[in-house]
Parts: sequence; C-alpha cells; structure tokens
Amino acid sequence: MALQNKKENKQQKSTWRKVNNWLHLWLGLISGIIVFIICLTGVAFVFHDEINNLVNQEVRYVEVPNGAEKIAIDSVLSNVKKQYPEIMLMQFTTYKDPSKSVKIMSFDRSAKPPQLGLGNIYVDPYSGKVLKMDYTYGIFRFIAEIHGNLLLGKTGLQIVRISTIIFLIELISGLIWWWPKKWNKTNVNKSFKIKWNANWKRINIDLHNVLGFYALPLAIVLTLTGLIITYEPVKNVFFTVFSGTTERASIRTALPPADSTKTAIPVAKLIASYKNAATPQMTIGIPNPKSGALMIRTEQESSMVTYRGDINYVNVYSGQKMDLTPELLTELNMGNMNLSLHLGTWYGLPAKILTFLICLICTSLPITGFIIWYNRKFKKKKSPKEL
Repeated sequence: MALQNKKENKQQKSTWRKVNNWLHLWLGLISGIIVFIICLTGVAFVFHDEINNLVNQEVRYVEVPNGAEKIAIDSVLSNVKKQYPEIMLMQFTTYKDPSKSVKIMSFDRSAKPPQLGLGNIYVDPYSGKVLKMDYTYGIFRFIAEIHGNLLLGKTGLQIVRISTIIFLIELISGLIWWWPKKWNKTNVNKSFKIKWNANWKRINIDLHNVLGFYALPLAIVLTLTGLIITYEPVKNVFFTVFSGTTERASIRTALPPADSTKTAIPVAKLIASYKNAATPQMTIGIPNPKSGALMIRTEQESSMVTYRGDINYVNVYSGQKMDLTPELLTELNMGNMNLSLHLGTWYGLPAKILTFLICLICTSLPITGFIIWYNRKFKKKKSPKEL
C-alpha cells in the first residue's frame, strides 16, 4: 500500500511538472515578441537621466560672475515664456551649487516622434539667458510610450498588461521548471553555473536557466511594479495591503483651486524658506493658472520622474505649507516608491546598474527560450556526450 501511494505521488508530481512546463513553453512562445519589446525598451530607458546630463554637459554649468547674485526665479521664468510662448513649462530645478544652471522641464505639444515634446531648457541663473533647449527627454518619452503601450493607445496598453501578467507567470513557472529534482553536485552545478566550455546549444540552455534564476527576484519586482503603474486593480490591492486602508486620495482634488480675487505670492518668496534644506537641489512646479498650490521637492539628485527627498505643497496666496492628509501622503510616497523600484532609481547609480543588467537578462529570455524550443522541435537531438 505504501509503495502504491509513493507511485501515485510521483505520478502526480510528474503530471504537475508536465502541466507547468507546458504552460511555461507555450505562454513564452505566445508572448515572447511583446515581452522582448517591453524589456528592450526598459533597458534603453534605465540611464535616461545620465544620458541627458551627458548630452547637455556644456550647459549644465555656468561661469559665476564676481559678486553677482542670482536673479529672481520669477524673472527667469518670465523671460523663458516670452522667448517660447508656445512651449508649456512644467517644473524647474535649482541647485545649491552656484555654478549650476537652472533646468526647466518643458513640453512642446507640436513635437512629432521620436521627439515627443518633452525637453529641458537650460538658463543662466545670473543673466536669465537661455543657454539651450534640448529634447533628449522627448526621445526617452517616445521609448516609454513603446514600453507602456507599443504606440497602440488603449489597445496596446491592454496587450502590455496581458503580456506582463504572462511574464510573471513565466517567471514563477520557470523557477518550478528550474528546480532540481535532486540536490546532488551534478544538478547543483547545472542549476547555478554556466558551462562555458560546452557547445553553443548547452550554453544557450544555461544562459536561459541560470541567468533567469539569478535575475528572478528583481525581475518579479520590476514586473509587479509595472503592473501597479499600468493596471488600476493591481494598484488598489498594492495600496490596500501596504497602507492598511482602502481609502484613496487624489492630489488633484486635494489642492485648492485658483482664486482670481487674490494675488499669488512670487515664486522666489514661496521657495525661500526651503533653500536651507540639507539636500543639494529643489524641483518646483510651475504655477498652474488653475491651481492655488505650488509643489516643492527637496531632492538628492536629478531625475525625470522620481525623487529621493521630501515633497511639500504651499498655498500660493498665503505662502503657508499645506497639511496633506495621511491617505494623500501615503498615496504620494507609495507611488514614488513604486516608480523608483520600477525605474531603478531607489539607490542611485548602483541600483540603476543592477536594474539595467536584470532588464538585459529579461530581454534575452524570450530569445534563448525560443532557441531551446526550436532546437528540440526541429533539430536532430544529439547524444549526451555532445552536451
């Protein structure tokens, strides 16, 4: 009886593995091209800030005149708006380093692919002179559009969502397939080491299995955070689990609207008290004619969409800091944390390098997986000695 139960358990395990392996194979073949595109564009996006800084290195710093003081930021913004009346100014960044220029993030609605309008205007903070208008970020916005919806709008967004869910299943089923049946020395070596002196087919199998295993933890994080960004039901679950409440808040509805009967305080005065922050820079939202609040972030480094620091909102008519509700603070902080995890900005350059490598491995998985299937399906099998 015990022997019969043992055989039944083995058959059940064997059936479970067969189903798992079948799912891993065919889900991978179905979604492979889409997953490849998503991961490849992710690879291209990781170092967007560093590439932007490199392209614009000649205007990121200015010569500091003897005894000169920086002109009021309101005058800087006014000069830029006069020079580029059709360009929408979104936010600007100022630095404690006196030799750094003011960086203004802008958007040109008339721009066409691959420069989708998002750019930076660099301004001399002492003279107000525009040094350069650059659309490098616009190219990365184009890459982000491919990453998020394949340039197919809502249809593409749905395809990306489904493919991302499939990739998450692929990662889990891949781990189950990878898991050695016996933890002996031979299986451990096959599971954790690439046999570089083998033929190319064996190396390809090792690249898929071994690199896939090492990339698994962060790959799951990247996949889940991507779903949180693009898929509202997943975002709601994430928010509920980590905040302990289902109450959601929106910054758009929480901030006061503009009041035409009042006069807004100059931006220079609104941000004056934040200049003593320990962080090396501040990013401030451009005053919106429809809003009565101004966003002020004290940050550790430049980034297009994330920040490491503190975020505050001040009333543009009174200059007083606004007290945000706990739900709204949680929403803002968790949203930024999720985005930082997804983009690899959570620990500066080391985290970006790690994210880049993991994205590169994820990009390779559909290719190496397809080659494994093709060789087994259409090529003559070789003897164990050749492997």
